[in-house]
Amino acid sequence: MVHHIRFLKLKANTKPDQIENLMVETRIRLLKIPAIMNLHVGKKIDPKEHAHEVFFSMDLESLAKLRIAEDDAVYIKYRQQILGQYVEHETALNFEMEPGKDVAYS
Repeated sequence: MVHHIRFLKLKANTKPDQIENLMVETRIRLLKIPAIMNLHVGKKIDPKEHAHEVFFSMDLESLAKLRIAEDDAVYIKYRQQILGQYVEHETALNFEMEPGKDVAYS
C-alpha cells in the first residue's frame, strides 16, 4: 500500500475561511475517486512551524493506482479549480506502507 502526502504552501492573501473551504472541497472531491482508499486533510496548528499551511494524504493500493487517481477527471478539476485558486507551492511524498515490500514493486 502506498501513502501519498502533499504539503500545501498557500498564497499570501489566503483567508481563514478560504482554508476551511480548501479542506472541505478536498474531502468532498477526492473521496469521489474510487482508487483512493483513505483520505486525511489538515491545517497547521502552530503558525511558526513549517511553511506549509495545509496537507492532504491518501492511501492507495499502489503507485499505479496513484497515477490512475491523478488522471481522474475529478482530480484534474480539483487541481484546476481548488488548488490553483489557493496554492502557491506544494511538496509531494510517497511512502510504501508494507514492511518488507521492495519499493520497486510499489
